[in-house]
Amino acid sequence: MIITAGAAESASTTTAWFTLAGALGGVLITGCIALASAVLSHRWQVTNSRQQLLQEHHQQLRQERREAFVHYWAAWNRFNYQLKALRDAVKELHQTDTPPSNPRKHLEEAAPQLVQDALEREMNWREAADAIFLIATSTVTRTAAKHVEITDQKIAAAWQGVWVSDRTLGAARTLNDAMRDELLTPTPP
Repeated sequence: MIITAGAAESASTTTAWFTLAGALGGVLITGCIALASAVLSHRWQVTNSRQQLLQEHHQQLRQERREAFVHYWAAWNRFNYQLKALRDAVKELHQTDTPPSNPRKHLEEAAPQLVQDALEREMNWREAADAIFLIATSTVTRTAAKHVEITDQKIAAAWQGVWVSDRTLGAARTLNDAMRDELLTPTPP
């Protein structure tokens, strides 16, 4: 009986060890799966968070560009109308019997409000252009630079009593198209 009791005791001890090893193995495997799941879940949350931040950034940038573009055209249109009034005043000076040698200086004395309004509107337009140069893409920036260059020529011509319109029309359309494309082209999140 002693031999049988030792064999029975050995079998029950072996069963106990296998049960303990199975339980510990199950806990270990479950713990590893839970840990891997937590790590993957954290990575997915970080990725989703980054994508959401990028999407919000792109939306905010698009909104700021939209506002800058609208401000640019509003300022340019106001300046353009003021420039026409300035050109008309200079043109009238040239039609007098003794046109002044320096129309700008003459208008600064004879019509200071007209000159002041033109300078203020020009400054507003240039500030709007500066905002575009800061936040727009390179395509819009290049076309805006061309539009500014042509408008500078238009300013110089207005001070001579001449109006330049055909050259600005193409540049304005090109700039407007570039702005529209920038706003309507989807950006990746």
